[in-house]
Amino acid sequence: MQVRSREAFVSGLIAAVALACGCGSPTEPIMTGLAGTAFRGPIAPVCAVSQPCEAPFGASFTVQRGTTRMATFVSDQQGHFEVRLAPGAYIVIPGQDAPIIAPSAQTREVTVGPTGLTMIDLHFDTGIR
Repeated sequence: MQVRSREAFVSGLIAAVALACGCGSPTEPIMTGLAGTAFRGPIAPVCAVSQPCEAPFGASFTVQRGTTRMATFVSDQQGHFEVRLAPGAYIVIPGQDAPIIAPSAQTREVTVGPTGLTMIDLHFDTGIR
Protein backbone atom coordinates (compact mmCIF):
# COMPACT_ATOMS: atom_id res chain seq x y z
CA MET A 1 0.00 0.00 0.00
CA GLN A 2 2.86 2.38 0.77
CA VAL A 3 4.40 1.81 -2.69
CA ARG A 4 1.08 2.66 -4.34
CA SER A 5 0.82 5.94 -2.34
CA ARG A 6 4.33 6.89 -3.36
CA GLU A 7 3.48 6.24 -7.03
CA ALA A 8 0.32 8.34 -6.72
CA PHE A 9 2.31 11.15 -5.05
CA VAL A 10 4.97 11.11 -7.77
CA SER A 11 2.33 11.05 -10.52
CA GLY A 12 0.51 13.96 -8.91
CA LEU A 13 3.74 15.90 -8.52
CA ILE A 14 4.63 15.37 -12.18
CA ALA A 15 1.16 16.51 -13.26
CA ALA A 16 1.38 19.63 -11.05
CA VAL A 17 4.80 20.57 -12.45
CA ALA A 18 3.60 20.06 -16.04
CA LEU A 19 0.52 22.16 -15.37
CA ALA A 20 2.55 24.93 -13.72
CA CYS A 21 4.99 25.02 -16.62
CA GLY A 22 2.13 25.42 -19.08
CA CYS A 23 0.44 28.24 -17.19
CA GLY A 24 2.91 30.99 -18.08
CA SER A 25 1.89 33.80 -20.36
CA PRO A 26 1.85 32.74 -23.99
CA THR A 27 4.75 33.97 -26.04
CA GLU A 28 3.86 36.57 -28.60
CA PRO A 29 4.46 35.61 -32.24
CA ILE A 30 7.63 36.98 -33.75
CA MET A 31 6.69 39.59 -36.33
CA THR A 32 10.21 40.08 -37.74
CA GLY A 33 12.45 37.86 -39.82
CA LEU A 34 13.94 37.25 -43.23
CA ALA A 35 12.29 36.66 -46.59
CA GLY A 36 13.82 36.40 -50.03
CA THR A 37 15.30 34.08 -52.60
CA ALA A 38 18.28 31.70 -52.56
CA PHE A 39 20.37 31.67 -55.75
CA ARG A 40 23.22 29.46 -56.95
CA GLY A 41 25.67 30.27 -59.66
CA PRO A 42 27.28 30.11 -62.03
CA ILE A 43 25.02 27.49 -63.56
CA ALA A 44 27.15 27.14 -66.71
CA PRO A 45 30.90 27.32 -67.40
CA VAL A 46 30.39 30.40 -69.59
CA CYS A 47 27.78 33.06 -68.89
CA ALA A 48 26.01 34.65 -71.85
CA VAL A 49 24.06 37.90 -71.96
CA SER A 50 20.96 36.11 -73.25
CA GLN A 51 20.96 33.47 -70.48
CA PRO A 52 20.92 33.83 -66.70
CA CYS A 53 24.13 32.92 -64.92
CA GLU A 54 22.34 32.15 -61.65
CA ALA A 55 19.31 30.06 -60.76
CA PRO A 56 17.09 29.83 -57.70
CA PHE A 57 17.20 26.59 -55.74
CA GLY A 58 15.44 24.68 -53.00
CA ALA A 59 17.39 23.50 -49.95
CA SER A 60 17.42 23.50 -46.18
CA PHE A 61 19.20 26.16 -44.13
CA THR A 62 20.18 26.71 -40.51
CA VAL A 63 20.22 30.13 -38.85
CA GLN A 64 22.72 30.62 -36.04
CA ARG A 65 23.68 33.35 -33.62
CA GLY A 66 27.23 32.50 -32.61
CA THR A 67 27.18 28.73 -32.16
CA THR A 68 23.51 28.58 -31.12
CA ARG A 69 20.99 27.34 -33.67
CA MET A 70 18.11 29.81 -33.69
CA ALA A 71 15.97 28.46 -36.55
CA THR A 72 15.85 26.31 -39.65
CA PHE A 73 14.02 26.93 -42.91
CA VAL A 74 13.64 25.48 -46.39
CA SER A 75 13.60 27.41 -49.64
CA ASP A 76 11.18 26.12 -52.27
CA GLN A 77 12.20 25.13 -55.82
CA GLN A 78 11.90 28.78 -56.88
CA GLY A 79 14.33 29.66 -54.08
CA HIS A 80 11.73 31.52 -52.00
CA PHE A 81 11.98 31.39 -48.23
CA GLU A 82 10.67 33.06 -45.10
CA VAL A 83 11.86 32.59 -41.53
CA ARG A 84 10.73 34.40 -38.39
CA LEU A 85 13.56 35.73 -36.23
CA ALA A 86 13.98 38.43 -33.61
CA PRO A 87 15.87 41.54 -34.78
CA GLY A 88 19.64 41.13 -34.78
CA ALA A 89 22.64 39.62 -36.56
CA TYR A 90 22.72 35.98 -37.67
CA ILE A 91 24.62 33.54 -39.87
CA VAL A 92 22.75 31.48 -42.48
CA ILE A 93 24.30 28.09 -43.28
CA PRO A 94 23.12 25.97 -46.24
CA GLY A 95 22.27 22.35 -45.50
CA GLN A 96 24.10 19.45 -47.09
CA ASP A 97 21.18 19.09 -49.54
CA ALA A 98 22.06 22.44 -51.17
CA PRO A 99 23.20 21.99 -54.81
CA ILE A 100 26.37 24.02 -54.26
CA ILE A 101 30.03 23.32 -53.54
CA ALA A 102 30.90 22.85 -49.81
CA PRO A 103 27.56 24.04 -48.43
CA SER A 104 28.62 24.31 -44.76
CA ALA A 105 31.56 26.52 -45.76
CA GLN A 106 29.32 29.03 -47.56
CA THR A 107 27.85 30.94 -44.65
CA ARG A 108 26.14 34.30 -45.10
CA GLU A 109 25.94 37.05 -42.49
CA VAL A 110 22.49 38.63 -42.32
CA THR A 111 20.80 41.23 -40.15
CA VAL A 112 17.10 41.19 -39.30
CA GLY A 113 15.70 44.70 -39.07
CA PRO A 114 13.59 46.04 -36.18
CA THR A 115 10.22 45.80 -37.96
CA GLY A 116 8.59 43.44 -40.43
CA LEU A 117 10.41 41.09 -42.75
CA THR A 118 13.87 42.04 -43.98
CA MET A 119 14.08 41.21 -47.69
CA ILE A 120 17.34 39.58 -48.76
CA ASP A 121 18.67 37.49 -51.63
CA LEU A 122 21.24 34.86 -50.70
CA HIS A 123 23.84 34.02 -53.38
CA PHE A 124 25.92 30.84 -53.25
CA ASP A 125 28.75 29.44 -55.38
CA THR A 126 28.23 26.23 -57.40
CA GLY A 127 31.92 25.80 -58.13
CA ILE A 128 31.29 25.61 -61.88
CA ARG A 129 34.13 27.25 -63.80
